[in-house]
Amino acid sequence: MIEIAKKHLRLVLKINGANRNCKYYPCHYDGQVCMWCYCPFYPCYDERLGESIKRKDNSEIWSCVNCHWIHRYDVSCEVLKEILEKTRYLSIDEAITYLDDEEIKKIKDKVMKKYPIMPNKEK
Repeated sequence: MIEIAKKHLRLVLKINGANRNCKYYPCHYDGQVCMWCYCPFYPCYDERLGESIKRKDNSEIWSCVNCHWIHRYDVSCEVLKEILEKTRYLSIDEAITYLDDEEIKKIKDKVMKKYPIMPNKEK
């Protein structure tokens, strides 16, 4: 493999795999898929995936620290597949605009039907 291809592969693995080089790894569980380090569904307000917590200043914020669903291999790949299918003919800027809250929710709901949350076995 030529050097530029290796460099690109490193980037792909860093983004899509279990990024054990990240200083926060594992933020959810060992072996997680880190593709969605910044979840496209945040904040989802789905109480099966997270909860509202109080900050030090008493304001509330959505916490998904115990969410394992988006970090499963099957789920993370399916979310990417759905996003790419919906945006395949758009520029990056057009895709970001197109993927508003409503479209993102549709993707989450569709993927969740295919890959439901597995109670007590989410990893």
